[in-house]
Amino acid sequence: MKTEKFDIKGLVAPVPTPFAADDSVDLGAFLSHLDWLTECGVRNLLINGTTAEFFSLTHDEQLELLHVAREVWKGPLIFHIGKTSLFQCLETARAAEHAGADFIASLPPFYIANAPADGIVDWFTQLSNATELPFILYNFPKHTGNPLTAEMLKKIPHWGMKDSSADLSLLPATPRYFVGGDRKISSAYLAGASGFVSASANIDPMPYIRIEKEQTPETQSAVDAVNARASGASAISRIKQELSKILPGYPLNVRPPLC
Repeated sequence: MKTEKFDIKGLVAPVPTPFAADDSVDLGAFLSHLDWLTECGVRNLLINGTTAEFFSLTHDEQLELLHVAREVWKGPLIFHIGKTSLFQCLETARAAEHAGADFIASLPPFYIANAPADGIVDWFTQLSNATELPFILYNFPKHTGNPLTAEMLKKIPHWGMKDSSADLSLLPATPRYFVGGDRKISSAYLAGASGFVSASANIDPMPYIRIEKEQTPETQSAVDAVNARASGASAISRIKQELSKILPGYPLNVRPPLC
C-alpha cells in the first residue's frame, strides 16, 4: 500500500517555467517566484505541468526544475511526467521519485486520440505500479483527446485526480478530486472536492487561499477577478507578464509555438 508523506488540500499552484533571453531555463527567476509563493502562504506545488510548458522542456530540464524546487520547497511537490511514450513516462517517474517528488501526476497518452479504454487503463496502471509515490491522474481531454471516464477511474489504482475538464460528475469516482477550472472551485468544494489547481493563483494566490477557508460567493468573485487577468488563449504569456510586474526581472519569454 502506497502511503503519502503529505496530504494535499486546497490550492495547488502549477508554477510556470521562466526562460532567459538565450532561451535557457532561468533558475534564478524560478526560485524568486517560489520564494514569493512561500511568503504568500502557498503550500502545494505542481512542477512540470501545462503552465510550466512541459511540452517544450527537455527531460533534463524537467528534472532540473524538480531538483531545484526540492532544495527550497518544504511542502508537497507534485511532478507531472506525461509524455507520448509510456517507456519515457516510466523512466521519468522513477527519476522523479529519486529526485524528491512527493506525488506523481500524468496525463493520458496524447496524439493518439480516442485510444481504447483498456489501453489507457493499462498505461496508467503500469505508471502507478512503477513507483512507490502516490499517483495522480491528470484529466485534460481538450489537449489529449482521451477523456477519463468513471469506469476507467474504477480500474486504475490512483491516489487522486486533477480534472481540467471540470466535470464534477467524476468526483465520486476518484478518492480525491482536484478541479482544474477556477470558476468551479466553490461548486467543486460543495460537491466534496479535496482542492483545486489554479494557474492564475501564480499571480495572486491570496484569494485562492481565502477560498480554502471561507468558500463564500465573495471569495469566488475575488478568484474570478484574478482569473480574468491570467486566462484565455495566451494564458501562460499573460501569467508571465503579470509576474514581471511583481518580481523584478522575471522574464516574459515563452517557447514556440507559444508567443
